Amino acid sequence: MLNDTGDTPFFQHVAMLSELCEADRSGKLYTYHFNMLRTVLEKSASFHGFSHIATFINQERDDPDGVLHKRVLDILSHGNYSLYEPREMQEENKRFFRKILGDFLGRYSFNPELIAQEL
Repeated sequence: MLNDTGDTPFFQHVAMLSELCEADRSGKLYTYHFNMLRTVLEKSASFHGFSHIATFINQERDDPDGVLHKRVLDILSHGNYSLYEPREMQEENKRFFRKILGDFLGRYSFNPELIAQEL
């Protein structure tokens, strides 16, 4: 049973998505953006009642379990990448980041006025 608490839910994940899309458009992608992406996926999984973010990682035909993208996300979001010492991503990591973010936004609609995506 749901009760009205009068509380307004926090939607920082929408602000994060907007920032991630802007970083992608600008081409200035830093390793800490993987941390932000992981946070968005975790909040989305929780909201939709899933226990793990793997649900939101698109699966390729040659990678039916989404292992590669999940592994990249795990490694790059748990590494020693500080917001205060930003390091620009290598081109290969930018491709992985764009693929994971683009697939997520392609499958789940967000208000285009809030998330202006051009992925």
